[in-house]
Amino acid sequence: MNAATIEAAEVEAWDDMFRAAPAQFAESAGLSARRVAGALVIEWAATGRRYFSRAIGLGVVQPATPAHVDEILGGWREAGISMFLLQSQPECLPRDYETWLGERGLEPFDAQDRVVRGGEPLTPPANGRFTVERVDREHADEWAEFIQRVYRLDTGMWLQQLVDRPGWHQYVARRAGRIVGARGMYVGSGGVAWLGIDGPVPGVMTDDYGADAALCAQIVAEGLKEGVRSFIADIEAPSPDRDTPAYDYFARLGFHIPYTRTHWTVN
Repeated sequence: MNAATIEAAEVEAWDDMFRAAPAQFAESAGLSARRVAGALVIEWAATGRRYFSRAIGLGVVQPATPAHVDEILGGWREAGISMFLLQSQPECLPRDYETWLGERGLEPFDAQDRVVRGGEPLTPPANGRFTVERVDREHADEWAEFIQRVYRLDTGMWLQQLVDRPGWHQYVARRAGRIVGARGMYVGSGGVAWLGIDGPVPGVMTDDYGADAALCAQIVAEGLKEGVRSFIADIEAPSPDRDTPAYDYFARLGFHIPYTRTHWTVN
């Protein structure tokens, strides 16, 4: 897969996620998504957090222009959003893209290592510490409460809409019956699966990588059975030496790193 295909798959996932939000909640929380130059520009004003007001795929899905950057920044400014992120990566076009960000006062904030795999067969590693389950309607509230607690968010009834919604598959890892981790999969057009809505994020929110490793193994195994052709995810706490447990379990599952994405913001 090339970068444009990878980023377009994430755009599709976030776009469908925002479409699933109940209208009343979206209005009260300042939730919206729009397209600019093929990129998806999301905003969630109520959180006041950068990661929920981002531009995904700008300069990759199709080339960007300074006017596109200004349109995105201007939209956030009009919405009163001062915490936001723009992304860059080696495949962004044109080559002056990062220069435009710097000229507008943006600076690198953090980075993520993108990981991808194809549809090759998988022998899932043994898992003795956790029980991984797909979330059904009966347990939707329990899963939603866990995600909200992990991220300290109020999502109303939004998350519950992502259980049994076409394309979406939510999973939890339990230990002694208690949820200790969660991750979701959205299977979009072309059979590309985006893995997200994960928490707690290893290396950021917890030092225990075991639950996420078990979740990813189960998701890939089940996705392959259901015909998924490729998978994309992120290592959100990248290591310069690529030596954290996340690199180990993604590698065991057949993932590789095609590029690193850098987030830019106004500090």
